[in-house]
Amino acid sequence: MNDGIKVFGFRSGKSYKMIPALLYYAFMAFFIGASVYGELRYYEFETMDYVLMAYKYIFFAILFFSPLIFLSDFRYRKKLPLFKKYTVGSSLTGIIIVWMFCYFMAEVNVLCMSDTWVKSRDAYSEQLKQEQEEVLKKQKDKDTEDKTKKENETTEKISYNVEKNVVSILEV
Repeated sequence: MNDGIKVFGFRSGKSYKMIPALLYYAFMAFFIGASVYGELRYYEFETMDYVLMAYKYIFFAILFFSPLIFLSDFRYRKKLPLFKKYTVGSSLTGIIIVWMFCYFMAEVNVLCMSDTWVKSRDAYSEQLKQEQEEVLKKQKDKDTEDKTKKENETTEKISYNVEKNVVSILEV
């Protein structure tokens, strides 16, 4: 395995490093796929928005998979200024610069989206907010109802006889 490519998280072959790396890579792939699906399903697009969305998710993929892309032992790593030294400081600096650049470019793509996309995004966000408020209101009403019901049950179970100075607990 010395001649093969050593992917970040799998280079040492230790399971306590490989399992979190595998979970991270799988979760990020799922996150990007779910984001693309959700955006295509719930937002409205003009033609140029599809191109901008593709660029946005390319930058997000580079951002999320930057450890895989820049910290693995690929041949091109030796040609990248901050990553060829294999030191923690220079690699961390390089990753932070890549993250900042990718996030900035993804946000630039969002700012360039059409008014149609922006209106559909805002409308969907408002719809989600209203649904969340309805759920919270129903939960609050249910909690109030349960509290009232519990208080009623408590008053039904206990009776007081003041004349005889006796407290009776009744089973319901």
